[in-house]
Amino acid sequence: MSDARTRKIEARLKEIVGDEVASLSDPRLKGLVTVTGVRVSPNLSHATVFYSLLAGGDPEEAREGLQSAAGRIQAAVGAQTRLKRTPRLRFEPDPTVERVTRIQRTLREVSGEDGDGNGTQE
Repeated sequence: MSDARTRKIEARLKEIVGDEVASLSDPRLKGLVTVTGVRVSPNLSHATVFYSLLAGGDPEEAREGLQSAAGRIQAAVGAQTRLKRTPRLRFEPDPTVERVTRIQRTLREVSGEDGDGNGTQE
């Protein structure tokens, strides 16, 4: 499969899954859950959905909530796409978010900021 087609499928899945996740009311999904990306396997049998949590929430608890809704979300993907086979969905916290947070923390430490943008240097 071509890279362009794969990217189109991933973008479409991200849109559909994002809409479905926004409509979930599972108590394990505390805070705002955002779908940040989707990666499909070469044969489209599996898709890893990356998500981030804003405004708190436990990533593992959120994963459980998302995984429990995977069947419903997968049905929506099947109904809204023209794929022969609907990819099986797996949810993972987006590692990029943690990396960015670590980098920002390090930059604040190096620059001497106290976290709210005000320098602590005297």
